[in-house]
Amino acid sequence: MSKKTKNVTALDPFQAWSHKWGRIGTLIILVYMVALSFVVLGYYGCIPSLREVFNVATISILMIYIPVGISEALSYTPILGSSSYITFITGNIMNLKLPCAVNAMKIAKKEQNTPEGEAIASVAVAVSSIMTVIILAIAALLSTWISPIFELPAVKTASNYLIPALFGSLTLGLFANSSAGKKVVKNGIMGVVPVLIIVSALALFVRITSGGSLFGMVGFLILFMLPVAIISSRIMWKKGIIQVVDKEEAAEESAKESTK
Repeated sequence: MSKKTKNVTALDPFQAWSHKWGRIGTLIILVYMVALSFVVLGYYGCIPSLREVFNVATISILMIYIPVGISEALSYTPILGSSSYITFITGNIMNLKLPCAVNAMKIAKKEQNTPEGEAIASVAVAVSSIMTVIILAIAALLSTWISPIFELPAVKTASNYLIPALFGSLTLGLFANSSAGKKVVKNGIMGVVPVLIIVSALALFVRITSGGSLFGMVGFLILFMLPVAIISSRIMWKKGIIQVVDKEEAAEESAKESTK
């Protein structure tokens, strides 16, 4: 009988080290987070019963955050690689850590899922976390002096546009930076068009029928729409709507179009 051999890609020493200590650090943080709550509750003698913990409100929250957590792990891990551990531990992934990691790899001209790229991403996430703590500490110390500034009408008006501006810039950056190594994706945005149509139709249907919104179903929608985006992108790639070409070829085409 012939023995079947499996093709296993050996990890780089840095990646192996990062995965090992990333798992250990994640377990330590999980134990710390859970234990700290029990220590505080035990000290004040107010540990709740299981019935008080697992009620309707808790279950409804879990129904939102469990799918969101699963979808984030599936979405972000292929981009972050071994730097996912420190990213998920520190949080603020979509609005802070992921843009920092991607931008750092872009500036350093390192590819994703490479030892160099993952090292750069880990450093970027760590520096971002340290700077966040420093800024929050300074803001807390100076809160008495700077709090009147946030009460100004102009600042209140501007703050309403912070989140749309943030996610708008992230979206534009995602569509503009569609390169991977020596390849570039053309018309990659077309792959998410079916997702936009389905989600818009569902949101309109829920609004008309019940007057509600899809806010509480965000996690489930992400899980369901990820396969839709992948399948639709593959179909469009097969039909030639989405193309993967060499960067040099794409640069030559853009240069020709700019000279017309």
